[in-house]
Amino acid sequence: MRVKTLFAIAMGFFATLGFVYPTLAQEGHPMDGSWVGDWSTGSGPKNRVVVILEWTGESLVGTINPGPNAIPIQTATVDPDDWSLHVEAQGEDVRGRAVTYTFEGAIDDLGTYNRGIAGTWTVNGEVGEFSITRQ
Repeated sequence: MRVKTLFAIAMGFFATLGFVYPTLAQEGHPMDGSWVGDWSTGSGPKNRVVVILEWTGESLVGTINPGPNAIPIQTATVDPDDWSLHVEAQGEDVRGRAVTYTFEGAIDDLGTYNRGIAGTWTVNGEVGEFSITRQ
């Protein structure tokens, strides 16, 4: 009887560990993922934005508004001391003219899954603000 009891306790322990262990796993680089939010310049309207960021192990790469009119990110740097982000991208407007996008902000709620980044968003020198949340 004692062996059966010890076996049952061990099986219960390992079953519980099987459910708990995956929650302890790391989720990757804090900037990795899909980020959704809004940006605006001056008193202009808010614009919906999707930013995809990926840590390659050496650098941060990504896209603004993925799809047929996606804007590839040219430069993306993150400072791990304060988890600030700086992004530069070059796109086109509806007339085909060059548009330079720059945004920088700091991550908040670093320990949570749905962390956010807020800061300044600049389009061709016109400064505004943005706020995005990881999805």
